Amino acid sequence: MDALICTLCKCNHCFVTGEEKKLFHCSQCKAQTYCSRECQKADWKNHRGACKNNGLLESRLKEHENTPQGMLDRLFLVDGISMHELDQRLEKWVRFHNPTLMTATVHALRLPESVARSRTHLLYIRLAPRPQTEHQGASGKFFRVLDAEVIEWAEAARRPAPWPESLEQLRFMQDDAESMRRGGVAAAMIECPPLAVQTVPFGSMMNMREKVQNDWKEFLIGQVEAGKKPRMIPVR
Repeated sequence: MDALICTLCKCNHCFVTGEEKKLFHCSQCKAQTYCSRECQKADWKNHRGACKNNGLLESRLKEHENTPQGMLDRLFLVDGISMHELDQRLEKWVRFHNPTLMTATVHALRLPESVARSRTHLLYIRLAPRPQTEHQGASGKFFRVLDAEVIEWAEAARRPAPWPESLEQLRFMQDDAESMRRGGVAAAMIECPPLAVQTVPFGSMMNMREKVQNDWKEFLIGQVEAGKKPRMIPVR
């Protein structure tokens, strides 16, 4: 699984693929992908909840940064950084590895066989931060994957906050996308303590032609460890 299938990358509103047109991520939530500002504005009512929540979390971490507890946190975090800085590193890491995370999610959940599995299963990825001596400022190497596994939705819902709240938002996104006939929405749940679990959704899941690859976990760990993106190729 050396290459990412370009047709998986689609605008969250008009479904144009990354092969057909250059895509960009929402600057606020870093999760949804669009081909134009017009499509982003048209889709705002569908993803504004998660988008605003991500912005609120960032604001609170920024405020916490210079408090006594925030200064104490630095003693236990890699490179003596703050919680806000750790969150910013994770944001950049997710943005860099978004194609890899999406590919791993699609194959881990076996979505080409049944997109419906996006409503019953999630990909759970546990990370650990890497020190400056290892990443040398490269966002693709800020974290390494400790483990990755497929978990059932019901199991995830029993986990402590903010898991239930995150799944509620994800279910809303799924229901809305399906009601608009925009395909399924799958997700990777990424956890790097002491940060709260983060949901990375992938929309427009439909008409997937690729064969399920069982080595998705090795692919994920290998790409992340090397700090590289998969080579993009078009589907013939």
